[in-house]
Amino acid sequence: MDFNAGKFIDVDGIRTRYFEKGTGEPMLLVHGGNMGSPHAADCAADWNLNFDGLAKHFRVIAVDKIGQGLTDNPKRDDDYTMHATVQHVYGFMKALKLDGVHLVGHSRGGYLTCRLTLERPEIVKSCIIIDSNTGAPGQGRNHIRFADWPKPILTRESQRWVLEKYSYNTLCVTEDWLDELMRVAARPQYREAVARMEEGGLINTRFQPGLARDKAEMFSWICSRGMPCPTLMIWGLNDPTATINQGFALLEMLMLKQRRMEFQIFNESGHFTYREHPAAFNALVTGFCAQV
Repeated sequence: MDFNAGKFIDVDGIRTRYFEKGTGEPMLLVHGGNMGSPHAADCAADWNLNFDGLAKHFRVIAVDKIGQGLTDNPKRDDDYTMHATVQHVYGFMKALKLDGVHLVGHSRGGYLTCRLTLERPEIVKSCIIIDSNTGAPGQGRNHIRFADWPKPILTRESQRWVLEKYSYNTLCVTEDWLDELMRVAARPQYREAVARMEEGGLINTRFQPGLARDKAEMFSWICSRGMPCPTLMIWGLNDPTATINQGFALLEMLMLKQRRMEFQIFNESGHFTYREHPAAFNALVTGFCAQV
């Protein structure tokens, strides 16, 4: 994945960065984290170990979510929410005229792909949810795992510590990945988003309350009408933040009304299953999508 090959498109006034490679059915990769995170500057670069391999089989697109990577911040405090993040990705898909998409999302991106599939089933061919505490019932363990996270925030050492704490195989935290996350974290726009979320309190007054309401609504939809397309869940058995029990709880919901439902567990894998086992992950996703 060439980090200098990013493209830009206007999505409802938000300048949005994305990467694109390959031909065939469209596959959209959605990274985790959220705007203004003080832990790590997640962005489309999270997929750099998978991007080129998947592009041999699909038209692969990896997007920077709103307020992350090199994509603009929300224009209003009211848009520092997961709802705005979901709508931004939908707007991005419309801007690129994407249809029949394999949606692949990790962590908070896994919540987004599940939610967007339920909201816009007409444009989604399959939904793939990876290690998503945000998208699963129950309480995640981020607050426990990162209780003693080192300061100052968003330094190379601090981000490395966070990413390694997420991982079972810490070799997935590569120097080129950290280079790009440091580039993002150094941007004034990113620091502004951190200030708004943390010092300005938007994480507690906007983001978390809105997410709690949206999650409850999403679970209600899943139980009442089910997922509208084939769905694959991928989880790390040793994920220290999105526990395997949360994965099973989500599976029980999803399998009630969707026959084309699979749950694949990676042994010796933490939160970044796709980075910790890139070849096996790519083969799994490629095989699943080929059968949809």
